[in-house]
Amino acid sequence: MSQTTSWQALAPDLWSLNYGFRNTGLQVSTRMTVARLRDGSLFAHSAVPLTPAQKQFLDGLGPLRCIVAPSTMHHLFVADLAALYPEARLYGPAGLRRKRPDLQNLQVLEPGDAALPWGCELSHLRFEGLGLLQESLWFHHASGTLIATDILQCWQGPLSLGVRLYLGLTGGHQRLTVPRTVRLLVKDKPAVTRCAQAVLQWPIERVVLLHNSVLEDKALERVAEAFSIWTAA
Repeated sequence: MSQTTSWQALAPDLWSLNYGFRNTGLQVSTRMTVARLRDGSLFAHSAVPLTPAQKQFLDGLGPLRCIVAPSTMHHLFVADLAALYPEARLYGPAGLRRKRPDLQNLQVLEPGDAALPWGCELSHLRFEGLGLLQESLWFHHASGTLIATDILQCWQGPLSLGVRLYLGLTGGHQRLTVPRTVRLLVKDKPAVTRCAQAVLQWPIERVVLLHNSVLEDKALERVAEAFSIWTAA
């Protein structure tokens, strides 16, 4: 059974919406994070289904102009959101274009492209060395917020037995970590280490995770601890 929640204000010009649903038999959650840019338009990281009331709230924040599918694994609801906002530009990794040929307007995210609509307000770092995952980590400079998809996970609160058993195998229960499912994807350890070190250069004050949690206590320290599996000498 799916569950919808209310929009959560995370910081000035930054909101998120959590969506719970069943996936492969497990009750899980995913999150859309929305930032309002200086020109008043909206940027959406990941996509979730919207009820009429949730869409009305979003429309009240400004026009949605950019939709990002953050990895080759997270694209389930992006076509529905793009259909609701046909004037929005859709971005994602190169591998998603091959995986979802129906997303005909998908523009491939290129690292360091300053001409993108969000300019210097958001930075994205394509996490190299993880094979087919092709995930980017994002940083919202105005609020010091790191936005992650699968590379970092921390599941908190009431969880079903199936999810707790899954986390027992992968890690990420009550503690920010790189789950074992991601560690097994490493194809280029030096590239992964360089990316982890680059992320730690951002002045992180908050971590918004696509699954389950938003972390605001000792955010940079917790990210550094999670990435220490790659950065420790």
